[in-house]
Amino acid sequence: MTRITLPITVVVQGSVLTRSSSIAGLGVDALMAVGKFKDNCTGVVGKRYYLPGRLVKGLLREAWQELSLVETSYSGLIPIWLGDESLHDSEDEPLRGRLIFSDFADSSTPVGQDNLRYRIGIDEERGAVDAGKLQVIESPYAPFQTVEFHGEVRALACTGEDTAHMAEALHRGLLWIRAVGATRTSGFGKVLDVKVLDANVGSQPPRPPVQNSLAGSRWNLRLSFDHPVILSKRRIADNLFESGDVLPGAALKGAIAGMIKREPAFAQLMAELSKVRFTHGFPAKTGDPRPCQWPLSLLSFFRKSIGKNEIVDVIRLKEPLLIEDCAGAFEIDWKDSAKHEDSDRVRVRTAFGWPKKMNRELRVRTAFDSTIRKSRDEALFAWQMLDPHGMEWVAQADTSTLSAAAREQLETVLRFGVEPLGKTKALAAIALSDAESPAVEPAKAWVVTLQTPALLINPNRHLAPDGRIGSAGEDDLRSEFRAAWSELSDGTLKLVNYFQRCSLGGGEYFRRRFAGGRAVYKPYLLSDPGCTFLLEPVEGKETQALHRLREWLARGLPLAPSVLDFYGIANNLATMWQQCPYIPENGYGEIAVNRKTPFREV
Repeated sequence: MTRITLPITVVVQGSVLTRSSSIAGLGVDALMAVGKFKDNCTGVVGKRYYLPGRLVKGLLREAWQELSLVETSYSGLIPIWLGDESLHDSEDEPLRGRLIFSDFADSSTPVGQDNLRYRIGIDEERGAVDAGKLQVIESPYAPFQTVEFHGEVRALACTGEDTAHMAEALHRGLLWIRAVGATRTSGFGKVLDVKVLDANVGSQPPRPPVQNSLAGSRWNLRLSFDHPVILSKRRIADNLFESGDVLPGAALKGAIAGMIKREPAFAQLMAELSKVRFTHGFPAKTGDPRPCQWPLSLLSFFRKSIGKNEIVDVIRLKEPLLIEDCAGAFEIDWKDSAKHEDSDRVRVRTAFGWPKKMNRELRVRTAFDSTIRKSRDEALFAWQMLDPHGMEWVAQADTSTLSAAAREQLETVLRFGVEPLGKTKALAAIALSDAESPAVEPAKAWVVTLQTPALLINPNRHLAPDGRIGSAGEDDLRSEFRAAWSELSDGTLKLVNYFQRCSLGGGEYFRRRFAGGRAVYKPYLLSDPGCTFLLEPVEGKETQALHRLREWLARGLPLAPSVLDFYGIANNLATMWQQCPYIPENGYGEIAVNRKTPFREV
């Protein structure tokens, strides 16, 4: 396996415009796109005008399509190096291209120049100015000014694979592009030259780790990115891809599997990868500890004596209680105050180590029809990406079940850097260190808080035993959770109190990828992060209960036999990931036990 990084310079003649999604000032219709880029020499992050990498990739696809009319080999490069749409009659498996394009930044032109250009629309019938068709655009480049945009194209190549033809085809395709950016048919953004570094110069093979570099089998992972990322999150619209804050462990494991599946040198790791447990990556400022999920048992109420809201933890309360004649509000009812810093949600996030604010960038795009050289109808979509500068995503890997050879291979891959991650196909640089083994102390009762979603409930047991959805009540839900914890602990733990919230996971993509030929599709009923349970040991089984909690803390909550049976999942770790994504080895079912909170208990 070799990572090939090809620095590319696209030389463009001004004027040039790639439209920003930001709102322009009064009277200005279009702004030049501006993004944050890290200087490779100084490490300083600054704002730069840029050409989107997706734009360059799309133009390269058009160029290869045109060149394939005279050289048929180019048509074969498109699905391999640039990817293609998933086949709708298949399992919806993505057909990803191997080339990953960064944005192309201009490092020489200062951002914020107040240069405007005016354009008008002409009525085709009259040949005169059309009414209301004056357009004002930002133009940081003078006519005929030469501008260099610098970016890179990455690709993972198998050992021994000849990639010289890839660099040559890339160079020829980019040279075939006539112009880039908006209004290119009007003379904007003419491409004058393209410079591509030789593939052999930019290649980087993985290096074996230093002997005994990691002493234990549990590792801390700190992932950092140089380019915007989009992490998976429940979609609220078909054309809006909004990034979540958390990097799923399944995404990290899937990226590793994609990197090594064609590499004989990593055959042992590929055979044992299903045994590795990756926890979710939680965001933190660079160097800060990993945040933790706050419990849903937190209650906010207005304390008259201090004149502001106070937050308390009520998990140990057996009955509802008025505090200073106030019922209080749980998280679902928290409102942001006029002063954002004083809102309950921000106070809690900060207290549990989460960043106060995650910077985001919205990019609105559209697909183009190459035959008419115009936007495709109903193809507008938007990306809301995370700005990763100054941030790290902190996760853990449990390799205790791996052989020594597989563990060494995994460390090699992690230190090499993992990609592609998220919708932007980002490359994660990973810093590794040994992690402490989690501990659970003996106690009369334990507070268990879910850090990630967990598949705990068997809906067919108490919530819908007769098949009628929506007929269950509060007593049925309590009975189900009592049964769930008793089953998971082999009858050594009993539920005393709980605060929970559930969500449905699934959809067309999940039905295609994970149904496994099952006749009936069942969405997953997940317990959300923050669900909190007060558990006590069954009398006479204190030692077994403590052992079970320590096992869960180290490996995550397993899927109970009744849950496996309800969803039709085979109890085989080697193949379970193919039938259900919500397994502990993918980071789901992570718990915290008796973790001290910054807020007092009542």
